[in-house]
Formats: sequence, C-alpha cells, structure tokens
Amino acid sequence: MVTLIAILLVSYVIGSIPTSLIAGKTLKGIDIRQFGSGNAGGTNAFRVLGWKAGLTVTLIDILKGIVAAVSVVAYFRHHPLGTFPDINEVALRLLAGMSAVIGHVFTLFAGFRGGKGVSTAAGMLIGIAPVSMLMVIGVFLLTVYISRYVSVASILAAIAFPLIIVIRKYIFELGSGLDYYIRLFGSSVSIHDSLDYHLIIFGLIVALGILYTHRTNIKRLFSGTENRVRFGKHA
Repeated sequence: MVTLIAILLVSYVIGSIPTSLIAGKTLKGIDIRQFGSGNAGGTNAFRVLGWKAGLTVTLIDILKGIVAAVSVVAYFRHHPLGTFPDINEVALRLLAGMSAVIGHVFTLFAGFRGGKGVSTAAGMLIGIAPVSMLMVIGVFLLTVYISRYVSVASILAAIAFPLIIVIRKYIFELGSGLDYYIRLFGSSVSIHDSLDYHLIIFGLIVALGILYTHRTNIKRLFSGTENRVRFGKHA
C-alpha cells in the first residue's frame, strides 16, 4: 500500500509541473491563463505564445504522462517501499498515469488551476499502448488539419481510442497485445503494445471525461465562437 501511495504521489507531482505557465512567464512574462481561452494547456499556448512554444509545451505535457505510466512504475518496482502492490500491470500504469493527469488539471504549483489533461493522458496511453495511440494521433492530426479545431480533434481522438482497442483486440483477434523490438543506441529494446481490457474501460471513462472538460468548447462550437488554430506565430 505504501508503494502504491508513493507511485500515485510522485506521478501527481510530475503531472503538476505547469509547463504552459512556465513558458508564458519565461517567454512573455505573462500568466497564460489570463489570455486566449484562459486555459493552462498546450492548445492555449499555441494561441498565445505561437506554434513553437505550443509544440514544446504539448510535447513536455505528453512526456509527463509517459514518465508517470512507465518510468515511475518501473522505478518503484525495483525500489519498493515495502511490498509492491499486487495489481494488474496495465491497471497500475493507468492509475499512475491518471494521477499525473489529475496533477496536470489540478496543478499543485498554480492554485490547482491547470490544463484539460489531454496531452498528459495521451502520453500515459502512448507508454501503455503505443501502436493504438499512433492511430489515435493520426485521427487527432487529421481532424485538426481539416477543421482547425483542436477541441473537436481532442474529443474525436478520445472517442477513437476505446474503439481502436476493441477492433484490434476482438475483430483482428490480437489478444492481450503485441511485443515489438527496436534497435536503440545499439541495443535491442522491447516495447509492449497492450490491448488489455482495462484499456477499454479506461478509454470509455476518459472519453466521458474529455467531453466534460471540453463542455465550454462544445458550447462555443455550437455558438460559432470557438477559436481556430492558425499554423503560424501569433500573439
């Protein structure tokens, strides 16, 4: 139990790192939550700080999810505080990743006012189900390119994830997942692409959560006032 609590706390602190706020203060001396959509996430960083800063913020937020779901769990597996929790590996990684997402949304370092958690949740799932997430990222990028609405892309990508897991697991009968081996710095590295049923349940919960956190965006979409992304530097 102590190890599980430690995993969740460390993951929460990692998720709490306010990437967009740091970027806003560093680049323009501003609190990014006072501009654009008022959100402390990668999308608003694109709007307020430009595409380079927005991309950097988004990639770091994704990395937070990967680190929580993969590195934090791996560290405490080798350095447990007492007994390592007897929990399904995928479920444990999901718990660690979700703790990071909660940290991102309710950041400890900025008055518990963070982003929407999309990038950090994506990072967590990249660490657990990389191939399925590549497909989801394809859905996201194509939707952004066609619609210029990041909010629409986020919602569709969230809905696509559990559907992709179901299709790959049950229609293509790939079982619990596949192992891939890549060459990295001269060594063979194994990457497991999970199709565990926990991902389907989690994916449905995330999709509902994304719909909830984007409720103001949905209202703006229906009223025609939602911001579109411009692929260029702008204030």
